[in-house]
Amino acid sequence: MNKAQITRLKRTYSGQRTFLARQNGYTFDVLADEWVLGYKKILNLVWMNELEVGADTFLDLRLAIAHAATHYSSGTINTYVGTLKTIANYTDRHAFNAWWLTLDNHKTSVRSSLAALCRGTNGYYSVTLTPLYDSIKAESLVAFDRTKGILDIKTGAYSESEHDNILEALRIETLQALDGDTVTQQSFTRLRTVIACQLMVAIVRRPIQLRKIKWCDVLPVGQEFQSHKESNRHWKPITQHLFSDIEQLHLRTFKGKDGEFRFNAESRSHRLEPDFSLLLLRYYQAYQSLLTHQLHSNGITLSTDETIEMMRRLPLLPDLSLFKARHQSKPEIFTAISDTSEAYHMNANYIGQIIAYPFKTKLNAQSDRLPNKPLTLSNNRWRHTQLTQAIWQGFSRAQAASITGVSVRAIDPYLDLKTKERVKIDQAYADNHIIKRFDTTSVKSLQKDKAFCVKSPFDEEIGYLLNPESCSSCKAKGGGPNGLLPLRQL
Repeated sequence: MNKAQITRLKRTYSGQRTFLARQNGYTFDVLADEWVLGYKKILNLVWMNELEVGADTFLDLRLAIAHAATHYSSGTINTYVGTLKTIANYTDRHAFNAWWLTLDNHKTSVRSSLAALCRGTNGYYSVTLTPLYDSIKAESLVAFDRTKGILDIKTGAYSESEHDNILEALRIETLQALDGDTVTQQSFTRLRTVIACQLMVAIVRRPIQLRKIKWCDVLPVGQEFQSHKESNRHWKPITQHLFSDIEQLHLRTFKGKDGEFRFNAESRSHRLEPDFSLLLLRYYQAYQSLLTHQLHSNGITLSTDETIEMMRRLPLLPDLSLFKARHQSKPEIFTAISDTSEAYHMNANYIGQIIAYPFKTKLNAQSDRLPNKPLTLSNNRWRHTQLTQAIWQGFSRAQAASITGVSVRAIDPYLDLKTKERVKIDQAYADNHIIKRFDTTSVKSLQKDKAFCVKSPFDEEIGYLLNPESCSSCKAKGGGPNGLLPLRQL
């Protein structure tokens, strides 16, 4: 397609040009080169102008993408379009089948992309893509073995040594990030990274869920989250923490894969450990201090009530553009932010990057299995670790699912392990001298050992330490998921 052909198509095309994106409030022109599918979510289609295809094929591909974009999230559409960028070089059925035979590990993603673009929920019949999909849809592909991913030494669950080394590196970085009384944008950025890491470790949620959290989602235990004043906004968790004998915060999170922003609250709030609650309060103070100083330099001074209201509307993990914005007045600030706005929320992919960044650049977390490669904190690996350990410790499907907020069915790959995979898990924990003692020491005797027994403030036994050496001297400002690390429930 040359420029003249594209110009002619835009002038003569009389069909539907404007489509609604899946995310409410966003529309796009099917013949535009950039589609805005959400807040800071752009689908770039400039590459299609370079395709050596006719106008009919060009328009057919655009319409297939447009109809799919009304049903799938921007991230999913970008993935499908990325695959289509290669498929578009083989629009002839015979050429496509010849190329298909050369594929090895990517057949599943190619077929999934074709299915979504021509046979999915969008209801659009693509003249170009449907014959390609029909030619390969019946082929039996080897099912992806999720257990291999779960136990892979590079992408799967961390070993016990790796797990401890990550937490120790994060503990040291947390203490260093809290040094100093002066709050600068540089020191705040470092603290924000620490909070992102600690938050993922504590509540075991994906970056796409972390990005949705605002300060109105953080309350002291005992205060209830209220549904938003708008209708059809189910923001109130079914189960909330309403009592604590010590000062703690609890956190409201939203489901991440429904395509909506802050629409569907999870059924339970997350109670944060006391140390992490204090860390979050210190972060709040640094956040507020830096922002009010920036506003004051622009001639805007907020009252105490106005500051509180502004903070509750802002993201917990803000984009740094927040501190560079040049607001002209108070009304302008409050117009830009609300309980439902995405203003100044970071991109989910970027949150994943900043979580991994300190581990790649300066933290010396070592792996006992890959000593020559930096050990980084990864969302997927951390989730694999928590679920693997939960199942290994005897948690039920429902208990394990609640740790990461997934369905009970999603736990099956962690349960349906063959002997080979179970041996790998046993070997990963074989060096733990506490576990070795289980074969020789009765549970009754073990519970009497003060080195193992953990009690609540009410003198109730609530668990035992998996690794006393790691916990006895730890002054970490944070904590692992409740009931998992470093405690195992009785």
